[in-house]
Amino acid sequence: MIRIPDLLSRDIELVPVGPLDDAVLRTLAPELEVRFHADVQLGDPIRIQPDWLDTQRNQYRAGPILDAMVDRQRPGFRSLGIIDADIFAPNLDFIFGQAIVGGCCAIIGLARLREEFYDREPDAERFARRTLIEAVHELGHTTGLDHCPDMHCVMYFSRTIQDSDRKGPDFCRICNPISR
Repeated sequence: MIRIPDLLSRDIELVPVGPLDDAVLRTLAPELEVRFHADVQLGDPIRIQPDWLDTQRNQYRAGPILDAMVDRQRPGFRSLGIIDADIFAPNLDFIFGQAIVGGCCAIIGLARLREEFYDREPDAERFARRTLIEAVHELGHTTGLDHCPDMHCVMYFSRTIQDSDRKGPDFCRICNPISR
């Protein structure tokens, strides 16, 4: 019998940060339920604050968004914030997402997951897959996982969108939180 660690068994709250298409949440929720053996619920949205935007870069700072999520954290939940924008962290040009490792919260930015960002035709299926990959990756961090050297594991660090496309949405057998 597989025993799911207490940290893993926490439910997941999806938190829209600013305006977000409901289709993103409807597509993502059942996939996360399967991968994390958790109930996935929609949380109250967070309003984007003007000072989160770096106007010179036209990107949002991920750190203050995570801080806002921590401030309103629901007990017993891991929260995944989803912003339909480009995000960054200090000393990096961009990030697909960020998490508090072993903590309560994570954030993903959707802008760079869209084909249109790269001046290509929209591809809804590819966008949904990339969103799942980044969501699983960041939620994996909240369970205490670090980056994995296996380039096909969802916990591999993505420097480019090609890295994300190659690795896919599944854990390797070493990182799989269900088998830990």
